[in-house]
Amino acid sequence: MSNNKWIYKAEDIFQDIENDPKNVNMTIPPEIAHAANLKPGDKLKINIGDQGTMIIEKVTKEKENNE
Repeated sequence: MSNNKWIYKAEDIFQDIENDPKNVNMTIPPEIAHAANLKPGDKLKINIGDQGTMIIEKVTKEKENNE
């Protein structure tokens, strides 16, 4: 993914899971999924940056083998 930046409110991305107070569902906005060429079922690597940013990368076989 390129160095595109989007800003969202946490409540627009994360939704509580009924009867599961320790976890949340994360919805990746369509414009981000499109820019990163993400499809349902893709394996993702998500890092949290030092200022609360999220870095989302699609994991490919090539990237898996290099880690």
